[in-house]
Amino acid sequence: MPLPVPAEREEVYFRHTACTGYRRSDGLWDIDARFVDRRPFDYPCFDRGGMVPAGEAFHDLQLRLTVDDDLVVRGLDVKLDKFPYKQCPCAEAAFKAVVGLKICAGFSKEVHRAIPAKSGCAHLFGLLVEAAGAAFQAVSQVRLMKYCRGIKPDPLDSCVAWDSSGEMVKRQWPDWYKEQDDGTAG
Repeated sequence: MPLPVPAEREEVYFRHTACTGYRRSDGLWDIDARFVDRRPFDYPCFDRGGMVPAGEAFHDLQLRLTVDDDLVVRGLDVKLDKFPYKQCPCAEAAFKAVVGLKICAGFSKEVHRAIPAKSGCAHLFGLLVEAAGAAFQAVSQVRLMKYCRGIKPDPLDSCVAWDSSGEMVKRQWPDWYKEQDDGTAG
């Protein structure tokens, strides 16, 4: 269903983030992610010659997140093609600090702990978190095989759909379903 028809309006900003997951021949997984934003008008930017022309990317950032079947980060490549400030590319190297972290609850907090804000890039932090979510989905078939072998589902109790006392878990993962404690026992 489409969104309601809006009031008359004018575009002032465009942002696009895309992630694609790949299974590699060596058994690892790559998530290629890209962040692009632009404006439909000339935008002042001293470090880009004084002005970024209308429609030209203000940011064009890419990363490749490599993980194993357990969602441990085995590699991260970062490339800034378009950026507003001459210091921006200095953030690329800082993101190597996430190698070895595991994508699980608290991943974003661990990334921020590994990379101080003053060394990183807010847009790359956001793109990495998006890529981590995509990795979680891409590797889902491996996680499904683990579940079939009786290993606790990774997303259990991570959201309303995966509530261990909820209908979906009761239906699809009955071995992990728990009756809701209504507090009346005892």
